[in-house]
Amino acid sequence: LSYAAPTTVANANNENYLKNQQLILENKALFMPNGTWVPDEMKDAVRADGFEWGFMALPAGESGDRYSYTFFEQVWIPKGAKNADIAKDFIAYLYSDDAIENFTQAGAIQPVKGLSKKLDGEKKLYYSIYDNGAKAVMGQFATTAPVEGVSISTAMFDTVNSVLSGDKTVDEWRARVKEASDKLRATLK
Repeated sequence: LSYAAPTTVANANNENYLKNQQLILENKALFMPNGTWVPDEMKDAVRADGFEWGFMALPAGESGDRYSYTFFEQVWIPKGAKNADIAKDFIAYLYSDDAIENFTQAGAIQPVKGLSKKLDGEKKLYYSIYDNGAKAVMGQFATTAPVEGVSISTAMFDTVNSVLSGDKTVDEWRARVKEASDKLRATLK
């Protein structure tokens, strides 16, 4: 991965991640995996002349299907909720025309087909990816019992920094992720 910026790993943390995002704005980096919040987060940052945001689904393999990973908000009513009927009314409200208008004014949308057409600019660019044929991938790590000294997040994400810096190979990274997964799989809840 010799094409990574020399400062990518050093800035891949909670204190300096904006420096990595700035590389995009200055046309010093070609791409970054990130989310729909980035244009707002970087709205006051200096940009290269002519800079425009872009967004694409992951390139297709031989199957031809393209995907974009998404997070999703959840809402639920506890089984023993005292005011379950009011909660059900509120959930129904979340998909009302009034709520849809409030969400779009805030630059977000609910999962309602075609709703991205109500957005404009960068928000439309990001949220219309599924209207343009990309398939959504949703999920998170499965819940497991704690295993002392094992963190799938550390194995997967922190170790990839060592791949970028050249301290570890892709095969070493894969082996670490597999080892952590194997240990955690035995404790799935």
